[in-house]
Amino acid sequence: MKINIKKILAKRKESSAANAGFIGGCVAGIITAVFSLITLILNKDLFFQELNSFIGKYGITIPSETIWILSLAVIPPIIILVYSIVGIFLGSFFDRFKRKNSIIVLSLSIIVGLGWGLITDLPASRLGIVIVNLFAWLSFGIVFIALDKRKGN
Repeated sequence: MKINIKKILAKRKESSAANAGFIGGCVAGIITAVFSLITLILNKDLFFQELNSFIGKYGITIPSETIWILSLAVIPPIIILVYSIVGIFLGSFFDRFKRKNSIIVLSLSIIVGLGWGLITDLPASRLGIVIVNLFAWLSFGIVFIALDKRKGN
């Protein structure tokens, strides 16, 4: 199965709701990416502990410091990209409804935030990860509602 990111991102031009979802997803992604970056920087020792157990198991020859620097450079943009794509899909989903109820949008945003919080793996407490994701996706809902209402939907 081939995934065409360019095609997925082009979906945001199809409707104002998909575009609002894209922008909201970017906001949620930036919040989570900043949290991830700070978490990786503050918990460098924990990162290396987990990495060393992985390296010991699979015998990776790349220096640990290089992997850490690459993680700092790659993880935040990937988070923003993935969250923006999820935002497009949520915006497209919300676009199916003639009248978008703010409570439903915020409720589904919180559910998505809870889901992301439970599957995200960072060297931080699970509660902290869940709280940040709930806040990020609640921010998505607020941005989505504000942009979608501005478009007159």
